Order: sequence, then C-alpha cells, then structure tokens
Amino acid sequence: MFLELAEVLDCPDCGASAGLVAFVERAESRRVVEGRLGCPLCEIEVPIRRGTMRFDLSDVARRATPGAGTADPAREASPEAAMRLAALLGVSDRAGMVVLLGPRLAAHAAAIARLGDRLEAIVWLPDPGDGSPPATMAVEDLVAGVDPLLGAAPRRWPIRSGALHGIALAAPMALQLSEITRCARPGARLVVEAPTPADLDSLAASEFAEIASDATVWVGERSQGVATA
Repeated sequence: MFLELAEVLDCPDCGASAGLVAFVERAESRRVVEGRLGCPLCEIEVPIRRGTMRFDLSDVARRATPGAGTADPAREASPEAAMRLAALLGVSDRAGMVVLLGPRLAAHAAAIARLGDRLEAIVWLPDPGDGSPPATMAVEDLVAGVDPLLGAAPRRWPIRSGALHGIALAAPMALQLSEITRCARPGARLVVEAPTPADLDSLAASEFAEIASDATVWVGERSQGVATA
C-alpha cells in the first residue's frame, strides 16, 4: 500500500472524512508491506499484510465482496487487455487513482499502474474464505503502484468522496451505484464489462453519461459539472 494513500482512505465504520493513519512495520519504496491503518476518531484498526489492506473480514463482507468465485486472473491477463482497459478508463500516461474490482480485472493492475506518472491502481480482491491471505503480490508490483484491498463491505467504500479517476468492474454489478458515484470525481470513467440489461437500466439513470459501448463493455463518464460531497 502506498503510504500517502492513507490520506484519501476514510473509515468505513464511522464515515468521517479524516483519513486513516498508517503505522509502518516494514516498507519498500514508500510502500507499506507490513503494518496497519487506524482511524483517529473511532480507533478501529485495519491490518496490512503482504502489502494488502485487510478491512472487514466478517462472513457478511466475505459473501458480498465483489469478484468472489471468479476464475484465476493469471489465465486471462495479457498486455493487450491491460492497454485496452487503461484506454477505456482514460488513465494512460497520467497521474490518478483507479479501482479495479475482482481478481480478473486486478490481474491488469501492475501493467496499468506502470503506464502513468504516480498512477495508483487499487485492486479490490475477494476474501479466500478460510482466513488465509490472498495470493502474495510481488513487491515490484506494489512499488509500481498496485494497492490491494481485501474484504471492505460494498455498502460503504473506504475511499474519500471524489477521489477516483476511474472504476472498472465486471457485471453483474455487485456494488451500490451510489457508492461508485460518490467516490468518482467529475470526469471519472466507469467501465462495466458484460453489463446485464438490469445494469444498463441502472446506468442509464445514473450520473455517468455513456460515451462508448458494445456487446462486451459499457463506458460512462461522470459529468464535469457534478460537485462531490
């Protein structure tokens, strides 16, 4: 986890926009490999193990975590797919922060993070369900700009309102669209792979205006005039 990322992570329990405090036990190139995050107001603690932020690991959160039960991401990762996703997100060759939901999209995180200057790719991974940590991220991928996040409940993202430049997820959408919208800054891109008819109905009524779509993907952009909370 990038040390400065704590400044735009908010406590999912009390919801205060005060940021989280990082306590470092081991770091590599300003990446926290072992340590913890703490809320200065309600004093909850979030462990960081092998570079991964481990939020709520309760049974409820585990069942609701996006991407659970999907295929091994290593089988589907390719440089071409990563470049395409980066282009759809509009984050090539620029700074910013994006969220990739689920292990299949997370497989592209390191390649995408290396495209930009200070581009951070937060990868939201499923809890394996047996108390064990997820697959270990290589330190070089962490240093490149990959920030693994595990187990946060979908009803409240632990991310500051208006912080994200892009969000990518595979349908059916497992998260509340209101949280996606809250965390997206004006001009942010939303990429939904293989959207269902129900997804398309929800997206049509959202604050994201469609800019591209085909049989495999829907891409929308949040209005530049929308103020963040």
